[in-house]
Amino acid sequence: MLAKIVWTIGFLVGTTTHALDLIQYGWLPYEFRPLAWNIYWTSLTFLDPLAAGLIWVRKSWAIALGTLIMATNIAVNSYTLLIGYEEFFFPLLAQSAFAAFVFLTAWRHWRIQTSVQSAK
Repeated sequence: MLAKIVWTIGFLVGTTTHALDLIQYGWLPYEFRPLAWNIYWTSLTFLDPLAAGLIWVRKSWAIALGTLIMATNIAVNSYTLLIGYEEFFFPLLAQSAFAAFVFLTAWRHWRIQTSVQSAK
C-alpha cells in the first residue's frame, strides 16, 4: 500500500509540474528544446496521471507505463542537462531517486508475477 502511495505522489508531482508549465506558458511551452522534446514533456501532463491512477486498478499496466515514462524522462532530462541546461540538475536528482523506486517496484512486481506463474 505504501508503495502505491509513493508511486501516486511521484507521478502526480510530475503532472503538477507539467500542468503548471502549460497554464503559465501555453500549449507546447518548452520552446527552448526541439519540437520532439516539447511534445514529449507536454505529453507527460497526461501520461503521468494515467500511471498514477493505473497503479490502483491495473497494476501491471501501470508498472509498464511508469517504467517507460521514467526511463525516457531520465534519458531526455540527462541529455538536456549535459548540453548545458544546469537548471535540470536538482530536478534530475529527484527524478532519478523516484525512477529508482519505480524500477525497483517494477522488478519486484515482475519477479513475483514470474514466481506465481512458475508455481502453476
